[in-house]
Amino acid sequence: MALEAAAQAVALLALLLTVGALRPASTVCTLWGVAVALRVLRRGESRVRRWALAGVAGGSVLLGGWLQLLASRVTLLEAYTVPAAALALGAGLVALRSRPGLNSWLALGPGLAAVLLPGLVSVLVAPEPQPWRRLALGVVALGAVLGGAARRWQAPVVLGAAALVPLALHELARGWDLLPRWIFLGLGGLALIALAATYERRRRDVVRLRAAVGGMR
Repeated sequence: MALEAAAQAVALLALLLTVGALRPASTVCTLWGVAVALRVLRRGESRVRRWALAGVAGGSVLLGGWLQLLASRVTLLEAYTVPAAALALGAGLVALRSRPGLNSWLALGPGLAAVLLPGLVSVLVAPEPQPWRRLALGVVALGAVLGGAARRWQAPVVLGAAALVPLALHELARGWDLLPRWIFLGLGGLALIALAATYERRRRDVVRLRAAVGGMR
């Protein structure tokens, strides 16, 4: 324990010596992440300790990548969020396989939020049209819903749907000025008529859907 604490202190000191120089700081973080990752492979370690070391290694490499992006003046949002989301989702999937009773919100929630939320906020707030980001976000959210439904994981279904609904409304708002107003009024009237005609069946469908989602983990 004393040797490991000293090693962590030396790594922190090396990082402090690179303050103001992003590329050397990125190198220090990456090398330290690789060193800790090799430490994870040591035999005889407990599962809790392996998870802690893996978290330190992944976080250090991720920080090194972010510093490198900053040094290269990369401004693409996904360049920062997707690696963090991939790391969190990979750890969550491993945890779900090793611990069958684990809740999907704990395992996959942070990673899904990291991959969906920043892009959704950018699409809804930024004035630029961002067609490729909107398309990619819709595909990822739909994939999360379908994958979560197939594996009976609640978090991907709920978070994917929570991203799809405002994205669909945003697309509808963008098309509002491109189509005649009577089209939207006609579609709305038809939807209301269909809803009224099949109200009881829809109500039973909503109850079944709520029960299905509630039965997921």
